[in-house]
Amino acid sequence: MSERLLLLVESNTTGTGRLFARRAADLGVVPVLLCADPGRYPYAAEDRLRTVTVDTSDEAALWAAVGALAGEAAVVGVLTSSEYYVPAAAALARRLGLPGPDAEAVRACRDKAGQRRALDAAGVGGPGFAVVSDVTGAREAAREIGLPVVVKPVQGSGSLGVRLCADLDEVAAHAGTLLTATVNERGVAVPGRILVEEYLTGPEFSVEVFGTEAVVTVAKHVGSLPVFVEVGHDVPAPLPGDRDRALRETAVAAVRALGLGWGAAHVELRLTGTDSRAVSVIEVNPRLAGGMIPELVRRACGIDLVLAQVQAALGGVPELGRGAYARASIRFLTSGQDGVLAPAAVLADAVDRARAVPDTVEAVLYRAEGERVGPAEDFRGRVGHVIAVAGHAGRAAESADRAVALLGAAVSYTDPSLDPPSGGAPMTTGTEAETGAARGVDTGRLKAALDAEAHRIVYDQYLPDGAGDGLGEELRCISEVDRAHLIMLTECGIVDAERAGALLRAIEELRGQDFAPVRATPMPRGVYLAYEGRLIEQLGDSTGGILHTGRSRNDLNATTTRLKTRTPYLALLDAVDRLAGVLLAKASEYQDVIMPAYTHGQPAVPISYGHYLAGVAGAVLRAYEALLDAGRQLDVNPLGAGAIGGTSVPIDPRRTAELLGFTSAAPNSVDAVASRDFVLDLLSASAVLGVTLARAGRDLSTWTSEEFGLLRVADTLVGSSSMMPQKRNPFLLEHIQGRSTASLGAFVSAASAMTTGGYTNAIAVGTEAVRHLWPGLSGTTDAVTLLSLVVAGTEPERARMTDRAVAGFTSATYLAERLVLDGMPFRAAHHLVGETVLGALDSGRSLVDAAESGAVGDGGLAPDRVAEACVHGGGPGSTAAGIRQADTHLASLRAELTARRERWSHAETLLSQAVLKAVTS
Repeated sequence: MSERLLLLVESNTTGTGRLFARRAADLGVVPVLLCADPGRYPYAAEDRLRTVTVDTSDEAALWAAVGALAGEAAVVGVLTSSEYYVPAAAALARRLGLPGPDAEAVRACRDKAGQRRALDAAGVGGPGFAVVSDVTGAREAAREIGLPVVVKPVQGSGSLGVRLCADLDEVAAHAGTLLTATVNERGVAVPGRILVEEYLTGPEFSVEVFGTEAVVTVAKHVGSLPVFVEVGHDVPAPLPGDRDRALRETAVAAVRALGLGWGAAHVELRLTGTDSRAVSVIEVNPRLAGGMIPELVRRACGIDLVLAQVQAALGGVPELGRGAYARASIRFLTSGQDGVLAPAAVLADAVDRARAVPDTVEAVLYRAEGERVGPAEDFRGRVGHVIAVAGHAGRAAESADRAVALLGAAVSYTDPSLDPPSGGAPMTTGTEAETGAARGVDTGRLKAALDAEAHRIVYDQYLPDGAGDGLGEELRCISEVDRAHLIMLTECGIVDAERAGALLRAIEELRGQDFAPVRATPMPRGVYLAYEGRLIEQLGDSTGGILHTGRSRNDLNATTTRLKTRTPYLALLDAVDRLAGVLLAKASEYQDVIMPAYTHGQPAVPISYGHYLAGVAGAVLRAYEALLDAGRQLDVNPLGAGAIGGTSVPIDPRRTAELLGFTSAAPNSVDAVASRDFVLDLLSASAVLGVTLARAGRDLSTWTSEEFGLLRVADTLVGSSSMMPQKRNPFLLEHIQGRSTASLGAFVSAASAMTTGGYTNAIAVGTEAVRHLWPGLSGTTDAVTLLSLVVAGTEPERARMTDRAVAGFTSATYLAERLVLDGMPFRAAHHLVGETVLGALDSGRSLVDAAESGAVGDGGLAPDRVAEACVHGGGPGSTAAGIRQADTHLASLRAELTARRERWSHAETLLSQAVLKAVTS
């Protein structure tokens, strides 16, 4: 019996099960999957995992299968990644004399009614609840607890069957649905009881516990009510120390109260008040977390919970030592309405664009081309996910949000032929329709919700002040510079490795705590001195006091400003890249859709809608290039300039430039600390782009009006009226026009502030002028993003466009040019055609008919033929060639952007490796 087997009883379907098998193999153990249906787990076939088909709900059959395996090889461990089978796996481990959780404890914990009672008895706070077995009991419980209430199964997983009920009818309906079910989605029998619980509000978290140690706190993002679909997680949760400690202590108390304490447990909690002690346990799951949380913990903290769980099952000592100090965020793609997965090429492009967002390490779609999707009722409704990893929580979360928005292009909502998926879909009840209308989705005329990305841009402005974390951003940038500075000082022999290592360890600890100790420190002399003071207090002056060697706050501030600018700068460039791509794709698609070009508001000549979009793309590409040029000063490292006159300490600014992703060091110390030209350059380029956005927005706004009727915007990009039920307002175009001027205003403000300071380090320049940069770039990015959505979601009314091109006599210029080519002077031809148009207007005829009767000749006056003939001077007949040229231009700009992003990303990796080496040597 040389083979050693780890038995895996069934699996979850969100990735962790596969990792269990892989970690076992890494440890030299053969994983064997015991399951009722191997087809449920595609990874088993893909990884050639050994499987045994057995009815895992039948204890006798399961034991017989295990006995057969034990007769062939040594069974050294039993595990499961599925919550449904934790009791079965624990029972098997106990019978085999192998490590595992207390089988009775996990069985009791799986019954959420019993779990509630045990937590209550131990004084662990949670929602009020009642266990009921009929609809009448559910109604009575809801009345007693107080509406709204949460109605859910006593045994379930992953928010399955969990619903917020606003009134007694909803309680009765959902309770009836749950109580009529005899088995769950795995075919396992369920009790004839359900829970009715108090609905607790407040931010939601989970604490990942191993044994009785709280490993990490996770911030959870939940989608739209009345269901509780988790749409994202942030690891570790950005929390003040006292709140994090309260969550961890409560989670461990809950695990102890339930008799757990072996292996992983996933504890879900809410902070229900401003007091750090106001913590309520939502539920405890006696298993490893799902939702890719273990992967986030591995990437952020260097702790492999999957490996630890496997090691525990094999009787080893789990490895829980922290090996990294980063932040990781996941965002799941879900659909707010019925839709269909786009063609394969669009799916691939959506994934590529999501992966291109800075800090994004993973972008995945779970569905294939043509698959139908609908609003997510539970975790099975997720369409895909993205993961971002960065040096701080704010940036990781922001990158994940941006990446999942780009991934959203994989789902199309404009297919008019959408039918329910195979097998049909449940009918919507009147109550459900009324609930949907009450939530503002169904207005009568409009049935679709506003696009999620547009909603974020338009309505997030109403979030409370303080939603951002300016202090945290400043501290993260300062600490990033400090890391590079200390590595350089050590390599130059200016500071000894022992003291530098101690300082770096303290800085890494602060970063891991999201600077909670510094945040709690008074700052009478500013952020930096409070931060440095904390390090001196902790390490003593002989160690903490060396941090500022060869440096001033002046060159430090000039450097951190550049670092802080990278994220919004890349966000703007990503948005511009996306807009250029959308414009060129739609230009190609609609290059044969004829419409009038307008001058002075009147029909002029025939072009195509694609030709117009290609023209706008040209302006956008020039702005793209200007923004790349404007960002070159971001790549100059000011460190070393000191207060303004450099330093006598033999530092190496080229090394800090390399570690921070700069391409060069500033050659002049005065210029290094005095200049913030890049702020004006970026705002200037953004302002020019904003002019293009506003002008395009005006055109589209005009053409979508009922009077013109040339374009139709998708339902997901328009709004209704609170009073007028017939309205269908393309209001995003107004936001485009309004926000496109953000950089222009910011430029004027920043330039005005700079003129008041001399050419030296000046607060008016380095602080007051710079503060206008962030809202300027943000507003422009929003406008660019909205225009991308509108262009992508707008279709031309082809027949109407052609009619307007004909009725507007747009072929008149072409007719005059034909007469010129036949030998008539242009002015005479101009006059003759003008008279022909006048005659056509008087007689109510078209230009073609009028030209023929006037012996002018039709000259092929159909607008599409005229547009095709205008190939010179960049006319519509040359649109295809122009698009190819623009595509080449876009590819070159994209390559330059990618190179800059990769250089910055590589520098982060290089610096982190240098720091890790310094703190561990």
